[in-house]
Amino acid sequence: MASKVKFFADLGVQSKLNTQVDGDLTVAGDLTVTGTTLTVNSTTTSVGDSMFEFANQNTSSDLIDIGFYGNYNDGLSDGNASEYTGLFRDATDSTWTLFDGLEVEPGTTVNTSGSGYALADLKLGDLTSSTLTAGGLLYPTSDGSNNQVLMTNGSGTLSFQDAGSGLTSGTVTTTSTTITNLDTMAIASYRGAKYTITVSDATGGDYEITEVHVIHDGTNASITQFGTVLQGTSSELGSFSVDINSGNLRLRVTSASTNSTVYNFKRIDHAV
Repeated sequence: MASKVKFFADLGVQSKLNTQVDGDLTVAGDLTVTGTTLTVNSTTTSVGDSMFEFANQNTSSDLIDIGFYGNYNDGLSDGNASEYTGLFRDATDSTWTLFDGLEVEPGTTVNTSGSGYALADLKLGDLTSSTLTAGGLLYPTSDGSNNQVLMTNGSGTLSFQDAGSGLTSGTVTTTSTTITNLDTMAIASYRGAKYTITVSDATGGDYEITEVHVIHDGTNASITQFGTVLQGTSSELGSFSVDINSGNLRLRVTSASTNSTVYNFKRIDHAV
């Protein structure tokens, strides 16, 4: 039995059954599809709009993922299953994610725990980001100075530091021959350290560079000094010692004169 098709002057063509168009179809007005599935089997799809809107009924909540995906089969999945790859905004954390290998077709959400799900590789040219996190490391948001290097704080945050500064550097100036604290470090965090120290007595025109190793066992601290080089004098400009005080190992110095003496040090830490 042939299907009935009615033509109304104010509505156009109306059919209660399926309608097939064997030739080209040109729609001069808007095209509205109220069904649940739109299938396009064309080999070339050309759209004049530069922007697509997805999830246009998601305006009162944020419960579904937004994105697009494709299907492929590279023969690598269990049981030779088809796999899905795509890009989506995860409604649970508002993060855009590029995925690959998923063996379960996405619905209103992408099953990130589904079989085969993995983050996809991405190849690109320049990348500009206000905040960059990679491999659990948080990178600085601005460049450092010339010849600086990236260093970690031990908790995943990177920052730019001077390449030759080790982990810690500092300076102390004294005009006293009494013992003076040069540096302290927490014994709960560090077992020991290596110091490189330069000493300047500009008044006497005397200079010194030396290296010091320090270590502790939680109760007592030990020190050894080596590699000392003197300039303008035959005697060391200060003597170094260590002790433990209030949970810190202290590197201390006693100057040989009351001249203004500057101690610059660089410290490489060794964790407990």
